[in-house]
Amino acid sequence: MIKTRNQSAFNLGIDLGTSSVKAILAAEDGSEIRAATAPCTIDHPLPGHAEADPGGWWSAVVRAVSSLDAAGANIRGIGISVLYPALILFDDQMQPLRPAVLYCDQRAAAESEELIGRYGQARARALTGSAFPAGTSAVTSLMWLGRHEPETFQQTARLGFANTFLVHKLTGRFATDFSNASISGLYDTGKNQWHRELCEIAGVAPEALPAVIAAGAVAGRLSADAARQLALPAGLPVAAGAGDTVCSALGIGVADETELFVSCGSTNCFAGLSAEPDFDNGLVNTSHLDAHTWINIGSTSASGAAIQWFVDTHLGPGDYDRFFDLCRASAPGAGGVVFLPYLAGERTPLYDPRAKAMFFGITLSTSPADLARSVAEGICFADRHILETFERNGRKIEQILAAGGGTKDQLMRRIRTDITGKQIAFCGFSDVAALGAALLGGVAGGCYADWRQAAEVGRRAAGFKLSKPNMTAHHSYDNAYRIFKQLYPRIKDLFA
Repeated sequence: MIKTRNQSAFNLGIDLGTSSVKAILAAEDGSEIRAATAPCTIDHPLPGHAEADPGGWWSAVVRAVSSLDAAGANIRGIGISVLYPALILFDDQMQPLRPAVLYCDQRAAAESEELIGRYGQARARALTGSAFPAGTSAVTSLMWLGRHEPETFQQTARLGFANTFLVHKLTGRFATDFSNASISGLYDTGKNQWHRELCEIAGVAPEALPAVIAAGAVAGRLSADAARQLALPAGLPVAAGAGDTVCSALGIGVADETELFVSCGSTNCFAGLSAEPDFDNGLVNTSHLDAHTWINIGSTSASGAAIQWFVDTHLGPGDYDRFFDLCRASAPGAGGVVFLPYLAGERTPLYDPRAKAMFFGITLSTSPADLARSVAEGICFADRHILETFERNGRKIEQILAAGGGTKDQLMRRIRTDITGKQIAFCGFSDVAALGAALLGGVAGGCYADWRQAAEVGRRAAGFKLSKPNMTAHHSYDNAYRIFKQLYPRIKDLFA
């Protein structure tokens, strides 16, 4: 149990991720943080499909929050961070009708092409903030479900997202936030409202969609039933929450347009803030924590997941120490081997669900160490490709704030810094999305006036360690990076 002095205020953050739920109690000033984790699973019933059971999510939330033993803490508010988008179809009792369709699901590639053909890239981006990527854009998944699971689709009374589900489980209310709504492909992101024509195309009435409120706004109060399951006091204010990238940016302290944030995990996700809804940038653009700020996002499909694949397939499940030992045994440039990390298609900047991974440049002298290092370098080449997309319209990135499990290894930090050529401040606290969720709980509970004040707390708690690039090393990677960029355009027609 948390012992409090003078009843210091705490906020509870719940972070629903791809493979686990993390719950943290964070002191109002960020000086004390306690965390607990419970696993959850992702299913791949068919190639290209990615789903999760919302009931399993709730069970993991209960386990993680209960493990905190927070009954003695003076909790002011509860906030939520969620993987997004995660599309959920509900019946008239708000029970999920099928597993959630996740952001990395690629089944709706044909529907994505259909929508782009109808609207065109430019109009699609101006309207929604992106160009209807499969899975990432819920409208494509809805079109697929309407065609391939018509009976389930016809039973749907309401639909929403991961935070819609958690808010309802916690409070009984039906809501989402700007970030989840605006990545759905059903939303006019510049105007922050559901788009009736896109809803009609998807076969959804706007009235079946949740109310959209600011991430830190009070979506409802903790119900007696949820309070009993979580061993918390009933009546606590629950914030609407936001997508994990948005919460991570808040938790690490990003509050203006001068910096870029990257979350390094199963995927690498870069994010930068914008004061204007200018979406002609080759990125996925969503609303941020309020109706007056937007966030530009560039993501890989498989970064840490590529390392996991290599380790589990070639070294033995979970043997990451051996992987990085192999990387250290190979020189920069990986003996001429270049790896494309497109194991699950690719998002920014290719937006091609059919893209495939490959090793290029293997010879009789190629060693296992070269292959391992090429995987690490290929991930960072993909990062560099995304950074070029951010900078192509004149935006200059001076510093990157980095967090996540993919930042822990020192060699990986060095490879990432040298390949990108950017100064990177690595966060000493890995659970920034969960902290961002707790900070949103603090906004809902009145600890902070708004999310910008909350971001200052995240910044202080970050414990950054600065890494500067070796520019000689950076330029030594230029030839391999040139090859990396040319490989996909030359072979993409073979993926079809």
